[in-house]
Amino acid sequence: MDTPYDVEQDVALSEFIDEISEQAISEFKQGRLRSYYLENSMVMRPAVDALQEGKQLLELEHPSAAIVFFGTSIELLLKATVLQPLVKGLVHSDVFAEIIMTHTLGQTGFDRYEKLLAVIFRELSGVELSSVNRYGVSEPLLSECKKLQKIRNSIIHRGECCGKNEARNGLDVSVAIYNQIVVPVLSSIQLTVIEQGEIVPKTSNLPSPF
Repeated sequence: MDTPYDVEQDVALSEFIDEISEQAISEFKQGRLRSYYLENSMVMRPAVDALQEGKQLLELEHPSAAIVFFGTSIELLLKATVLQPLVKGLVHSDVFAEIIMTHTLGQTGFDRYEKLLAVIFRELSGVELSSVNRYGVSEPLLSECKKLQKIRNSIIHRGECCGKNEARNGLDVSVAIYNQIVVPVLSSIQLTVIEQGEIVPKTSNLPSPF
């Protein structure tokens, strides 16, 4: 059950989303957003490291530990790589931007920032987030993320375990978040990702971090 503080933060986030929904993100993305990524070119590195750690744990047959890192990678890809640059770019006060990041995006659970992510993804990629799903899977990609997060939380907080199939699915979902959400956002401003998660200007024949 949400506390009064949670409700207050949800209202603040909702008001912020309504405000930026009316702004022309497309007008600002070529300037401030692209500059942010180039000035913070390794912002995606922790997400890449978490995903690679998960892959190694899966190969060593530690599926429960692997899925924890896959879940972490997804959160870092969505929050640190996509949401944080937009919030800091749209909010002109660095202090206020940090407050929003800490008290809204800092919350666990996709529900608290799904609407914001959907607005940003639609404005930058021209695609509705709810329509994004993995090839051959009818369920929306973000719904798969929520299920993966529940499994991760049950492992961390209740000491439960998961099997190899669940962990492999976690890997597939993590990679899909990168390919189908992060890549389109970066491509919209002529950026791409190379080894170790470094974000650079988009050219041909660059190696993928995964």
